[in-house]
Amino acid sequence: MPQKEKNSLKENLKKKIEEFSALYEVGKSISSTLHLDEVLALIKKKTATCSLRLLDRSGCELLLRSSYGFNDKKFNKIKRTIKVGESIAGRVVKNSRPYIINDLREDKNYKYPNYVMQKGLRSLVTVPLVQKDKIIGVLSIYNTKIGQYSQEDVKLLSMFASQAAIAIENARLFEQAQTGYLNTIRTLSNIIDAKDSQTFGHSERVMEHCMSIAQVLKLSDGQKEILKYAGLLHDIGKIGIDVGILRKPSKLSNDEWKIMAMHPVVGSGIVEQIGFLDDLAPIILYHHERYDGKGYPSKLKKEKIPLGARILSIVDAYEAMVSDRPYRKALSFKKIKQELTEGAGTQFDPYIVKIFLRILNKKKR
Repeated sequence: MPQKEKNSLKENLKKKIEEFSALYEVGKSISSTLHLDEVLALIKKKTATCSLRLLDRSGCELLLRSSYGFNDKKFNKIKRTIKVGESIAGRVVKNSRPYIINDLREDKNYKYPNYVMQKGLRSLVTVPLVQKDKIIGVLSIYNTKIGQYSQEDVKLLSMFASQAAIAIENARLFEQAQTGYLNTIRTLSNIIDAKDSQTFGHSERVMEHCMSIAQVLKLSDGQKEILKYAGLLHDIGKIGIDVGILRKPSKLSNDEWKIMAMHPVVGSGIVEQIGFLDDLAPIILYHHERYDGKGYPSKLKKEKIPLGARILSIVDAYEAMVSDRPYRKALSFKKIKQELTEGAGTQFDPYIVKIFLRILNKKKR
């Protein structure tokens, strides 16, 4: 074989190795998360000027879910929805095959030629996102040069699209499962709250306040998720406590107090038995601990109390004060602020109290 051909073959082989290495890295990246928005963001980062559309539930329309390189709101507005069979993206879905446009000025099937020409874009390749022989959307890549894309590019992009489709579908299934879990948890929290008609909705409000604090503290998505579920289920241990004790209008007897004080232990034991909820157990177990070490059930002190439990402790106390109870009426906002301030450093984590009071003051404006 002549040296020139050998060099050409070597260059082609090198190019293919680089392309497949890049594809492998892309596959690892987009498969590393189960959150749909993160998957879409990663796909954007791994491509040039692009748009990604997913079929809606009816399977009749393609919704723009992600775009990169256009840098304005106009693109998102004019191209938000495309029907199957319409424009290039719709045709790719209808015909189940990729489509190349070598010059956007010359192809009459493209729906928005004037807009992309203003952006200096000249060629386009669109490939279907296929998951288990089912098209779930399309990926379109634009270029500023005429005739930039070949059949080899289509093959490579289709392989990337296959990786993306798997990641997107897994993320969708994960989100559906998470929604199902959350609905189950909300049902459980409503059952608990219903035992005491005067505090119905208590757990939902606790959860919302916990999320406000988590936002200020910039907790990770994982930490927020655990805290959200813990807020909803923090009183699940009360499910076995007699309604007479829960609604008693006077002070509890020593025996009744011992029963009530066991609800964090019982609650943590319940969630530990449910696989996807076991991370909640420490927060539920320790949400009645005190910052000064005089709480229950383990008399933990300061930072030895899990952060989630310290947050929940403050919010739970606030919700108790803001609600009517059998033995007293709800406290005024002024009195509540005073109670939280006085409890900072003894009952509550002082830093979190400061954050929570700031949040409450903003909401009262």
